[in-house]
Amino acid sequence: MKLGKGWLFVTLACLCFGISACTPGGHGNDNVGSGSATGNGNIDTSGFLITDFEPLNKWLDEEFEVHYKHMTPELIFDQDPLNSIFYQTEKLPANAVPFNFSSSGVTRRELLKSISVHWKLKMSIIEDSNGNPTSVLVQG
Repeated sequence: MKLGKGWLFVTLACLCFGISACTPGGHGNDNVGSGSATGNGNIDTSGFLITDFEPLNKWLDEEFEVHYKHMTPELIFDQDPLNSIFYQTEKLPANAVPFNFSSSGVTRRELLKSISVHWKLKMSIIEDSNGNPTSVLVQG
């Protein structure tokens, strides 16, 4: 990754804090990994997408209301609130069971973890030579 792309990633992450709508609220049942899931804020994200880069941590831990229906691996990363950072995808599952998820209060980290579990994807943060995050690597 070039240094310019790293700065673009950081800028986009910071901009999302100012323009994103946050809707904390009630919670439903947690059925992570099933065809239909409802997030309740109890998704175990310990050790998931760990970074020392505080702006990215704030972005990942910001809470949203989300209602996804019939999402495919090819579409999911282009949806709000996940689409404001860069993803590098490799070997996404073909003909995968659609991802259905609904929550009135879920963080991006919890949402990405739910997606990871549902499609058995590995996710990690890619950093540039200076240790700044540039994208999330998603591998099937």
